[in-house]
Amino acid sequence: MGHARIKPKHAVTRQHHWYSHWPLWVLFGVFAALISISFIQMYRSEGPQKSDIQAVVLAAGQDLHIDPAELKPTELHLFEGSASGQKVKFIVRRTQDNVVHVSLATCRACYRSKNPHYVQKNEMMCGECNMPMRSESEKGAPGDTRCTLPEIPHTETAHDITVLIRDVLAQTAKVSRKG
Repeated sequence: MGHARIKPKHAVTRQHHWYSHWPLWVLFGVFAALISISFIQMYRSEGPQKSDIQAVVLAAGQDLHIDPAELKPTELHLFEGSASGQKVKFIVRRTQDNVVHVSLATCRACYRSKNPHYVQKNEMMCGECNMPMRSESEKGAPGDTRCTLPEIPHTETAHDITVLIRDVLAQTAKVSRKG
């Protein structure tokens, strides 16, 4: 016997198809999914938060009674009232000149928009133009009446501010008719 190589009768050829390495593809897919999920979670946690404060939810049909001493100047108080299955958010705020304003928490533009209003740094922000909104009678209210907050009638005594839920719903009905 010499040193000659032994040749197989049939030539062996290796064909590599994508499916021949399926375990590597599965591992790659799982790894890519985990990276995607971590980026989404990071983006959501660092993304802009729409509202800085939560609304205080009143019981169905309940009127709001609040002590005026609890209202600090420029601090916004957000409430959600409901009656007859309709939910409405409204705000109570004392301005620097010590006047209490009660208004809907939406302007006419936001009411019809897909971009809802939100609270940021104690200001009601318009979801359409992203500018601060003021009550209709408040000093410094914008000239464009689309971005003013419709006022809600309320009664005020030395120890109580009362906002009737029927007045809130009536003002909402007016806003929905105007436009």
